[in-house]
Amino acid sequence: MRRPRVLALLLCLLPLGSAAAQEAPPRPDPPTVITIPTIGLTAPVIAIGLEDDGSMGAPTDPDTVGWYDLGPGLGEPGNLLVDGHVDWGGRLRTFGRLRQVAVGDGVQLADADGQVVSYRVVATRWLDADTTDLADVFGQTPDQQLTLITCGGEFDQARHLYLSRLVVRAVRDDPPPASDGAQNTLLPFTPN
Repeated sequence: MRRPRVLALLLCLLPLGSAAAQEAPPRPDPPTVITIPTIGLTAPVIAIGLEDDGSMGAPTDPDTVGWYDLGPGLGEPGNLLVDGHVDWGGRLRTFGRLRQVAVGDGVQLADADGQVVSYRVVATRWLDADTTDLADVFGQTPDQQLTLITCGGEFDQARHLYLSRLVVRAVRDDPPPASDGAQNTLLPFTPN
């Protein structure tokens, strides 16, 4: 399966190579559980990285959600990315009801120690898988945001993939005070 715009994705996601970034303190624990109460979802979260073609990986277990471990971790500034399967084997899976999430709904991520970070959905949007500007989806921010991604729309039998992606954007619901006076800065992402 060919995944478009791999280079653009990598340029958006990889951290800048500054000396300060290389001397950063240890990262917080990764998210291990996601909960979206309005759709009745509680699922384990596993770390995922890049596929051989340079695209963001996806969980191999359809009942888990993947956290992009090359991006921000739980409680870190930036755009934390998670993806999950809409269906598998003829039935809905972790993000099978993600299309029912609405602006204002809550999403929680927790780590293995029980630290919970809450987010509030601010936008949902269907995007074409082949022509979307990936910077709008994967770009980083100075504040804490969460982007949830799944497949959907029309299914291309020949390519064995969905032609659209559902992207849900959320912002931290209980943000800690910004140490440098920065305010939340949403990516250029508006609902359809």
